Amino acid sequence: GGGDPVAAPLAGTIFKVIVSAGQAVQEGDVLVILEAMKMETEVRSTVSGTVTKINVNEGDSVQVGQTMMLVS
Repeated sequence: GGGDPVAAPLAGTIFKVIVSAGQAVQEGDVLVILEAMKMETEVRSTVSGTVTKINVNEGDSVQVGQTMMLVS
């Protein structure tokens, strides 16, 4: 349980975490901005719900497929 994982689409660094735990989000909302190869990529929610857990902080490095947060 815990919700739907939001996975990193590519390896990079967390530039900005837009949402906070407990925040309601809609499908398509920007959750995180990821920086890779000097490009910023917006990671959007694929579901509507509530952010239940955030596993990353700004400046963290992530790998492809790593769970950055949960939305339920």
